[in-house]
Amino acid sequence: MESIEQIIGYHCAPAIRGIKVANLVALPQHLGAKMVEKTHEYNDKFNQKGLFFYELCHCEKRKLLLVFRERMLEDYLRQPEVLAFLQNYGYESYETLADWLLHLRDRIEMSDVFPHEIGVFLGYPLEDVKAFIQFRGAGYKVCGDWKVYGNQASAMHAFHCFRMCRDYCHAQLNKGKSLESLVAVTAC
Repeated sequence: MESIEQIIGYHCAPAIRGIKVANLVALPQHLGAKMVEKTHEYNDKFNQKGLFFYELCHCEKRKLLLVFRERMLEDYLRQPEVLAFLQNYGYESYETLADWLLHLRDRIEMSDVFPHEIGVFLGYPLEDVKAFIQFRGAGYKVCGDWKVYGNQASAMHAFHCFRMCRDYCHAQLNKGKSLESLVAVTAC
């Protein structure tokens, strides 16, 4: 079985290295207490480097952990067209990022349908998030880290960069490097 550090280090490598606004990882529920402890430990260690860990939800089998670059994520979500999109789902422009994350958590836990606006919280292109919602996941051009409806070349480049980043972090962790040594410092 892989450790929490290995699971997070692989699946969240692009956010950890600062090349993506956020990643989402599902952790097995049996890691519950360890995950809570690690989340607090990681926030203590990494928040000053701009990296945050936030539990979005938990169910019987897993917990969803959002690993994000606070400044990058807030800058992306505050773009006028992204913010206008989020307002359709009850996110208010005067609210803080913490408010929006709490609202997203509530929508996940209270809804029978998964809130697909989560795509913008993961930094996916707004065009692709809107099309995914409109076409209910069908009719996409290519599928990688997300389903692409718009700029295929840009998405393929991003998928390649994310894959290389994951492979690098995975190899470093397998060599005994710590997750801490992989965390890039970004402007807070």
